Amino acid sequence: MTGKKTGGPKGIKIPFRLWYGLAAAFLVIPVIVFCLGYLRWYVGIPFALCFAGFAAYAVMDCTKPAAGRLELGAKAKEIVIPVKYLIGFAVFAIFLSWFSGVGEFIYSLQDHAIRRATLSDLVSYKWPVIYDYSTQTNPDVIKEIGKTSGKTALMYYFTYWMPAALFGKLFGRTAADVFLMLWTALGIFLTLVGMAKINGRACMTQPLFFMFFGGLDVIPTMIHSATGYDLWTSIEGWVPNMAYYCNMSELANVFHQCVPCFLITVLVMLSVNTRSFGLMAGVLFAYSPFGVFGILPVVLTAIFRKEMRQDVKGTLKDLFTPANVIPAVILLVMYGSFYFANSGAVGNNGFTWKYYDSIGLFVICYICFLIIEVLPVSAVLFKRYGKNVFYRCAVICLTLIPLYMMTWVNDFAMRASMPSRLIMCTFLAGFFKDLYDEDLERISRKRKMDKKQAVGLVFTILTVLLMMFPGFVNAFLIGGSQATGEPDRKDMVGSFGNVNCATDGSIEYAYVINNQFYTDDYMDSFFFRYLGKT
Repeated sequence: MTGKKTGGPKGIKIPFRLWYGLAAAFLVIPVIVFCLGYLRWYVGIPFALCFAGFAAYAVMDCTKPAAGRLELGAKAKEIVIPVKYLIGFAVFAIFLSWFSGVGEFIYSLQDHAIRRATLSDLVSYKWPVIYDYSTQTNPDVIKEIGKTSGKTALMYYFTYWMPAALFGKLFGRTAADVFLMLWTALGIFLTLVGMAKINGRACMTQPLFFMFFGGLDVIPTMIHSATGYDLWTSIEGWVPNMAYYCNMSELANVFHQCVPCFLITVLVMLSVNTRSFGLMAGVLFAYSPFGVFGILPVVLTAIFRKEMRQDVKGTLKDLFTPANVIPAVILLVMYGSFYFANSGAVGNNGFTWKYYDSIGLFVICYICFLIIEVLPVSAVLFKRYGKNVFYRCAVICLTLIPLYMMTWVNDFAMRASMPSRLIMCTFLAGFFKDLYDEDLERISRKRKMDKKQAVGLVFTILTVLLMMFPGFVNAFLIGGSQATGEPDRKDMVGSFGNVNCATDGSIEYAYVINNQFYTDDYMDSFFFRYLGKT
């Protein structure tokens, strides 16, 4: 990096290849650790070398555009960010990682009982992690599980924790917690830098919307407060089987899925060629299987957008490269066989309307959902980004995703929507920065705003502020509970090998663990027969 001043934008010049390389390392290193720690040596070592080699190729190739698209190469030369923003992004990333409960240094939401146990077991157990049912001591948990003997394997998308777990094996559990928090901060920081590149400049709206972007859930919440209608269960769960969570909620519950997904989305949007998408986008399968359904339309949009478009021969040549095909196949075989060893974890799945009492109720709920979760941000951004292919992709995806569900709380909708919601979040940050600059210019030139413009501006600002309501509620819950010393649930599980408590909430955790994390017949699975250590 260099701080040399030129006639262009002032600030620190970060070579695009450096940013891309850090992003590639952040995404691929956990997969390499998984390969070396979980696979038989004659499988794990070649797979690890493959990922490392193709990642290095992707980094070296990231500034070379598709054939005949030299203008794209110019866009990939550097990212210019003022020093104050670069420092601000770094401090904010560390703060947000800590505030979200990563490492559990602050009051954390209930999902962290599972997250904390995941890291704890990856640190304390030999890899692969295998449990003996006889080690359970909680009688209520034993009753829920229904077994007192035999062995079961930990099956879950826990790749994100692998570097922190390895660090913890070397230096202790506290070191693992600190590492995980800083590792997550690195992912957030790289995403913010990528957002600045997409918008053409850094601004304070990027961290603001990254933390608080959400939907107009305040409206159904107010209606519920006034009427007490039965379909409402939470701020973001106000209709059955459909939910999009705000960024703050995602970060405070499923950071291991959303942080890699957000970074991959930005990376795909900024890519100037398609020769490494099989690795750099496909690696999301290691972190969020449902998220893959959301990243695929973004990848297709990136491949076939006008500025990337080539003739058929050139497009196929760039798509069917070893860096696209080989890593994608390995990821599919390795993680596909690992996840499907516990295929029962998916639970309910099918078209969403099947889980409603009537098609009429579904239609009403679906339309209301789109009006609250999709229409506001789409309308705000339409005038400026209506012709942007990524905007169009995001709108289409966010409209269609709720039509299908997987798991009883529809994790599919919540996770598959992450790439599209990050796109909207990024554009919204750029839109508000431009809006602010336009107002400053208007003031400096002493131009008055007509009544229609003023009403439109107020309505837009009010809409976006109300969209932040779910994020502020989550932040208030975390900050307020920490300030008042409210006890959380982070230690209620402790270990999947011996769930801690028999008090409020533990049986719920035991049910989730038994159905989503345990795999009894693991030795019969393809993964453990041919790939995994035994």
